[in-house]
Amino acid sequence: MELALASDFGIYELSPESMDCQLKKLADAGFSHVHWCHDWDFEYLYSKWEIIQIKELLEKYHLKAKGVHASEGNTRFRIIDGQHRFLNRHRLRDSRKDITSPYEYNRLSGIELVLNRVDLAHAIGAEEIVLHMVLPYEDFEADGAFKELYWKQAFKSFDEMESYCRAKRVRIAIENIMCTPKEYQFEQFDRLFDRYSPEYMGICFDSGHSILACTDCKHEFLERYYSRLVAVHLHDNKSVDMSLSTDRDGAIQQSDRHMLPFTGVTDWERVCELIAASPYKLPLILELIIPHKTLEEETEGLRKAKEAGEKLTRMVLAHRR
Repeated sequence: MELALASDFGIYELSPESMDCQLKKLADAGFSHVHWCHDWDFEYLYSKWEIIQIKELLEKYHLKAKGVHASEGNTRFRIIDGQHRFLNRHRLRDSRKDITSPYEYNRLSGIELVLNRVDLAHAIGAEEIVLHMVLPYEDFEADGAFKELYWKQAFKSFDEMESYCRAKRVRIAIENIMCTPKEYQFEQFDRLFDRYSPEYMGICFDSGHSILACTDCKHEFLERYYSRLVAVHLHDNKSVDMSLSTDRDGAIQQSDRHMLPFTGVTDWERVCELIAASPYKLPLILELIIPHKTLEEETEGLRKAKEAGEKLTRMVLAHRR
């Protein structure tokens, strides 16, 4: 049964040896596809030679690609005064590559970063990239003119990238995230989907993020936008543990544990029913953290992950009959 796992499932380095080792473990566990998640954060650009290297690594282990996780630019995860923080309420002023930047050269650099991942996706046979758009919602609330400028720059960037993405046959899947209030994310998806067609843009439903952002209806993003489903990040979570940080967003970020499906509070029957009703193309993608202290524990964790993913796949297929 075909099934994808995110490439950053465990503790890893960004060395060629580490990438090779990660992919070998993934293939040895029986996964057919990899969701490329290395370098999903920060501003790193792959050279043409690194893209060839990744393609050859996948071929070496007979793995197919199921999407690439692109980067929005600089990381928002910081440690401040010993506390984990997730800086999502304001525009990151130290980002040099940002498709929403008010500074033209930095906006163009942000486009270059996104299209670099489109090039990687095209080279390895993936049909979509996943992208975060963390909304600086407190800046929106404080300054309506800034909000309109943000969306003007975002639309300008997506407009300019559309023909390139279509030529490469790679769609953009905007991911639902965990700390931004859901109302701002609903507005985001509505604006984007009103402007761009499903052939260019859709949603990446992250089940664990949805739990942390939607306490009343845990799968509301999928309920609203299943008709635009392009990618999935399937994993489980429990509720937010406020003891993990004195900062609310830091506590949410630390509560995003990327657990095995069926070990948290997700209603997997409903999730699979909605995936089945959507245009989503299998295989499913698991985005997990495999906790382990020994190689044997990691191997067992990968076995359980594949078992859970196959169960989810059977549930989706049962709803599609």
